[in-house]
Amino acid sequence: MASLKCKKVVRNLTGKGFVRSHGDHQYLEFWHNGKYVLQTFCSHNEQDINDFLIAKMKKQCFLSKEDFLDLANCPLSQEQYVQKLVDSGVLINVDLPQDIIHRTS
Repeated sequence: MASLKCKKVVRNLTGKGFVRSHGDHQYLEFWHNGKYVLQTFCSHNEQDINDFLIAKMKKQCFLSKEDFLDLANCPLSQEQYVQKLVDSGVLINVDLPQDIIHRTS
């Protein structure tokens, strides 16, 4: 059973290009090259994020549970996340940094 701290997840995701919007929940939007890509949220009570919410967040972020945990805990960088979105077809016609293009060629 995985568990994450909401405050840490919000801090780590905003460090990887997610933008906070406030409301009843802490919505986190991911934009790439000025275009809206996706939205996920973290409970406003800032308690631990349980498996149920992790499952919802990983689906909204188009990741496996393992990859989402890596994104939330920092081993997965913003560039690696963008590459995963490209590989899965979520992002198309993306201007990737040259080093990413060379690694995938």
